[in-house]
Amino acid sequence: MRTADPDLHRRRSGEIAIAAARVFLAKGFHGASMQDVSREAGVSMGLLYRYFEDKAALIAAAATIDRAPLLAEIAALADITDPVAGLENLLADMVNVAGEPGYIDLVTEVAAEACRNPRVAAVLQEDERALHTALVAALSSHQAAGRLSADADLPSFALLYLTLADALALRLRFEPGQSITALIGPFSPSIRSLQP
Repeated sequence: MRTADPDLHRRRSGEIAIAAARVFLAKGFHGASMQDVSREAGVSMGLLYRYFEDKAALIAAAATIDRAPLLAEIAALADITDPVAGLENLLADMVNVAGEPGYIDLVTEVAAEACRNPRVAAVLQEDERALHTALVAALSSHQAAGRLSADADLPSFALLYLTLADALALRLRFEPGQSITALIGPFSPSIRSLQP
């Protein structure tokens, strides 16, 4: 009897989710079929259903394919010596990634689907909680070390910071060619206000 290979499963499900994202971008969630995803991913329908039980599961996977690297980058904030510079760099990275072709279109499509589909909404809510929790944890370590103000309301700041990143990414989608530095510049004083 074959034993499951968790690395292979994770890698293959990620590849299928990326293929699904391409199909969803091209056809929208409602215009795309499981067969379209199967064809784009180069897998049989049986294998597709072994990884994803239905289209809602595929949408949820496509909605979160970018989160592991972002969570790692947020966690890395805890290990740097200048958290303010780290926050400014992270914000620029988040907006820059969102400027990649199709990224905001997919995010917008996912958000619209979350308004209609409670399963997708639950995945997005959990995803946002994970980002918020990770950011607060990283900043809390700096606050405990005295590198950030003891009075700073880190949960509120983290919520505003993540909301701003989403809004700036959307702005970049509709005003291409904007300088990311110019977009995030006005928020720098708010980030610097965290300094002790």
